[in-house]
Amino acid sequence: MQKQRLEQEISSLEKNILNKEILPVEYPDAFVFHTPHVNEKFVTYLPHSGFHNQRIELENALLLASYLNRTLLLPSVYLGSPAFPWLRFDKMYERLLLQTKQGLEYCSLIRPDEPLPTECLNYPRWTTVPWTFFYNFDKLRQKVRIVFREDLSLEWMMDNLKLETTDDIYLFKDYSPFDFRVFDLPESTTPLSRFVNRLDLSTLEAIEERVIHFGSVFGTYRVLAQSQEHKELLLFIRENMIFTNPTLVDITRRVVQRLGGTGSFVGVHLRVGDGVFKVRASINVDDIFHALVNEYTDLTLKDLQDVYDVSHDQDRQENNEYEIRQLRDPEQQQVTFDKPMDVEHPSDIQSKIDGVSKLPICQDRKSDRFSTTTVFIATDCPDPRNHPLLRKIFNVFPCVFVLSDFKSDLADLDKIQVIEERVKLTSYLIPMVDAMIAAHGHSFYGTNASTFSTYIERQLHPIYTHQTMELQGAPQP
Repeated sequence: MQKQRLEQEISSLEKNILNKEILPVEYPDAFVFHTPHVNEKFVTYLPHSGFHNQRIELENALLLASYLNRTLLLPSVYLGSPAFPWLRFDKMYERLLLQTKQGLEYCSLIRPDEPLPTECLNYPRWTTVPWTFFYNFDKLRQKVRIVFREDLSLEWMMDNLKLETTDDIYLFKDYSPFDFRVFDLPESTTPLSRFVNRLDLSTLEAIEERVIHFGSVFGTYRVLAQSQEHKELLLFIRENMIFTNPTLVDITRRVVQRLGGTGSFVGVHLRVGDGVFKVRASINVDDIFHALVNEYTDLTLKDLQDVYDVSHDQDRQENNEYEIRQLRDPEQQQVTFDKPMDVEHPSDIQSKIDGVSKLPICQDRKSDRFSTTTVFIATDCPDPRNHPLLRKIFNVFPCVFVLSDFKSDLADLDKIQVIEERVKLTSYLIPMVDAMIAAHGHSFYGTNASTFSTYIERQLHPIYTHQTMELQGAPQP
């Protein structure tokens, strides 16, 4: 009976793929980019946390592989809800190995109206996707040798890399989230900042084992790129870590056109849904609100006090109803976010606000005042158009749009799935499309301390708007 159902499911899948009703995630062969030679040396790491933390791990790992002239054993992206957290090396390795779907294939055949066995409860909540799904590696693999690590076990490395014993693997175990920072220049006096130990490149170069296996390599500028050669390499890596998935690109193009085209609107990214971002949601919204008011309106201080920002002082307070299950910088916990209300408009403000919107989708809005400024807000805020957090932005600007205003353009997202597991990726891809659209604005405003906002600001926005990408915020030697 189960065999018959499986055959029916396979037949249905094949038909839907042919009709493009399903867009399957394609997994490359481990050695499609590179075939290792005898005695070749490698470097690898353990993935953890959300997509953007893993993206930063990838950036650091590419730098390390290049610096050390080692082939990168690249794990897939882990997508899950909740995200898989950082743990000490041994615990993280053990948990990653236990988090498997081997032997649970039957879970994907259970119909929605059937009860899920206990072992299947977590099955649809996570999956792994190759980095090639998001990025084009054609140029990156010319600079760094890459092998896709299909399995995170040491046994896979032993079998596939022809290692003689586990002594060929140097386990670089970490005991805290930011255990070390790698310095590419021995003379660099860059502070350790949040990192615990200094690790000079010469120390890593002296390791003779064929595989250097790190735990976490997460942390922006954790692997420093301070020599001119390394700065250019980091810039090259960032320029090539731009979303190229054709479905995401096509959806973004359609929505951006409806917003007037690239450079025709203001892009905003507001992360308010979890952790410290939930606690500081109203503060981050207020920061962006005032930036928009200053730059794109002629509202007076009295206008704000009496009408548009009457809850200003309350909005500058953290919401401590939420428990934050993440590490927070002790210094940050003492910060006060009180901020006197003020306005500061550019001298040419009238030229920015005169006239009415020519955008067809904006002409039926409630007011023409400030309608020349179109705003697109990418956010994880639920029902943003009606959410109290964002109300003051909508109250000032009549031409504000969010992703849910373009539902008809998002249909193809629902077609993308890991067919082997029957897991759809829609919930993971919506924030990416959201960000890609916001990055096409002539100006971009992001959420303080968000790695996602930083990615949009430093990488997506300059590429999409044809500007020169720079290494913003890079520590000086």
